[in-house]
Parts: sequence; structure tokens; C-alpha cells
Amino acid sequence: MSQDRRLLYGITNWALFAAGLANLGAGTWAAFTAAPTLAATSLTAGLVLLFAATIDRFESFKGLGIEAKTRQLDQKISQADDALKRLREMTELTSSALININCKIGRWDSAPEPRDFIALADRIRNVMQSVGSNEDSILSTLAPWARTLCFDMARAKTIDLHNILTAKVQTLEKERQAINQPIQANDPHHLRISEEMRTLREFQQYRLLSFHKLNLEDFPDKFMSVFSDVPMLEEDVLRPLRAEAAKFAPGMESLVKSRKIVDRELWIEALNARRES
Repeated sequence: MSQDRRLLYGITNWALFAAGLANLGAGTWAAFTAAPTLAATSLTAGLVLLFAATIDRFESFKGLGIEAKTRQLDQKISQADDALKRLREMTELTSSALININCKIGRWDSAPEPRDFIALADRIRNVMQSVGSNEDSILSTLAPWARTLCFDMARAKTIDLHNILTAKVQTLEKERQAINQPIQANDPHHLRISEEMRTLREFQQYRLLSFHKLNLEDFPDKFMSVFSDVPMLEEDVLRPLRAEAAKFAPGMESLVKSRKIVDRELWIEALNARRES
């Protein structure tokens, strides 16, 4: 209750109390002066006003055609507030569990359709807002969902790069097998090919296949940095791959900050294309 409202209630209670005492005094005086009608009216009015001034002490009050319930109403309000708090907590817990379940099932076979998966977050957000969950709770609940979307897109937009590097490794392997036998341990041609194959495979393993290790806040920076660190690949080949990936950086930034996708249809189309490939 605000301070102004508490002041108003206090003044009102004191005014009722003063009026009640005045009526009791007048009724008592009327009784002594043999004026029974005036005495009865004043005493009754005085008692009613005193009860009204201290109504919060009673569960119910009836007088002057007015019926008010105080203690019982306060109890019901308290119980309703407590129930709403429990409902809010249950909603947050259920929403978080639902998000986690949908994020942990298989990504490309039994995973929800991209449109359904994105719509799930909208429903969760609306439910949590309707029960009064604060924004921090909503962002925390939707964090696994946002991270999963970023991971899915990172994998979808690096699969072509992964295939190009795999083909390059296979070409190097054929070149190594073509070296005259027996191969000398210090053969510079053999050493160069082996080192290049090791470099490419390590990049695939530790960069292209490690997006699951990234936190939500790592996107899109660490995702886009992949296209700046690719070894042994011509810029002409890399440039269109980088440009295609950059289209989804704004969506990742939006997911990190607000758990929303600014370019929803672009994401749905890209994720569906990956599922169907």
C-alpha cells in the first residue's frame, strides 16, 4: 500500500473514532437527561462508528446497511498471492524442462521441425509472461533453446566447408600414396603432405566439429572466426562460404540478447534445407 493511501486510511479511522466517541458522549448525556430516543440513536451511531474505525480487528462488520469482511478477505488474498507465486514457479520449472527436452533429442533425425521448434519458444514466453515471470527468468529459461538454434545453424553453415576440406585431405592422401616406395622417413615430400593432412584434420576436429562446446555468448563471434582461420584454402573458395554464414550473424546476436530471431523465415528455410540434404 502506498504512503498516501496509508495516510488516508489513518485519517479516516481517526475521524470515525472521534465521531464515534462524540456520539457515545451525546447518547450518554441524553440518557441522563431522560431523552431515550436521542440516547438510543446516538449510542447506536457511536458504536457503529467505533466498530468502523477498528474494522480490521474483526472478521466481519454489519451496520448502516453495509457488510464488510476483512480478515477472511485478507486471508483469501494472501492465499491467492501464494498460489500465484507457486504457479509462476511451476511454470518456470516446466518451461525450462520442456526447453531442455527439446534441445537434447537428436538434432537432424528426431528433432522437432525448425518452425515448430521456434514456435515453441513463443509459446513458452507467452505463458511465462502471463503468470508474471520477470524477463531475467524468461531469458534464462530460453537460453538452452537459443544455444541449440545457434549450434544447429553453425553446423548447417559449415558443412560445405567441412566437405571441401575432406576432399582436400583425400587428394593429399592419394598424393602421398603415389610416392615411390619405400618412403624414406625424412622424405620432404612425404613430410609436407603428412603435415598438411594433420593440419586440415585438426581444424575439422577442433573447429568445425566443436560448436557444441561453445556457450551461447560465444555466438556469432567464434562461429564467424572459423572462416578467417581456415588453413590451406583459397580465398576465392572461402569468400562465398563466409558471406553465406554472415547472413545469420544478426539472428545469433538477437538470440544471445533477447532470445528472439529477427529473420525467422531465413532461419527456417536454411535449417529445413540442411535437414533435407
